[in-house]
Amino acid sequence: GWLALAAARVADGLAWLGWRSPMRTTALSQLAGGVRGDVGAGARATGFVPRGLGDMLSGWPCGVQDRWFARLFLAKPLMLTTLAGFWLASGAVGLWHAGAAAGVLTAAGAPPVLARGCVVAGALADLTLGALVCHRRTARPALLGMLAMSAGYVAAASLVRPDLWGDPLGPLVKVFPAAVLAVAALAVLDDR
Repeated sequence: GWLALAAARVADGLAWLGWRSPMRTTALSQLAGGVRGDVGAGARATGFVPRGLGDMLSGWPCGVQDRWFARLFLAKPLMLTTLAGFWLASGAVGLWHAGAAAGVLTAAGAPPVLARGCVVAGALADLTLGALVCHRRTARPALLGMLAMSAGYVAAASLVRPDLWGDPLGPLVKVFPAAVLAVAALAVLDDR
C-alpha cells in the first residue's frame, strides 16, 4: 500500500509536467472504495450476465504485442529519466570543467576563446535538452534535438579530434547508446 501511494504521489507530481499516468492518487482512492452491486439484479435488468475476470481474460489471450506494450509502458519513464539525467549531467560537467574541456579543442589548434565558447554553448544546449525532455509537451523536440546534438558532436569531434575514436575511455563511442535510447524513447512517446 505505501509503495503504491508513493508511486501515485510521484505520478501526481509528474502530471504538472504533462505526463498522464493511470497510477494517480485519485485512482487509488477509487479502487479503495471497491465495486459494489448486485450482479443478479443487473443481469435481470439488462439481460446481460457479466463474466468473471478469469473467464474474460482467458477469452482474450494476450499476444506478443500486448507483452511488448506492457513492458515498454514501464520502460518509457525509465528511458526518459535516464536521458534527462544523462544530458543534465553532461551539461553540468561541461560547465563545471569548461577549462579542461576547452583544452581538448585548443590541443587541436582551436583559439582558446572559441574553444571555451563552444564548450559553454554545448553544455548549455545539453542542460536545455535534459530539462526539455522532462516536460511532455517538449519531449519530442528535445529527443530530436538530442539526436541532432549527438550527430553534431560525433561529426565535429571526428573532424577536429579524430584521435578520440581511439581513446581508451571511448568518449565518442558512448554517444551511440544515448542516441539509440533517444530513438527508442521517440518510438514509445505517444500515449494514444
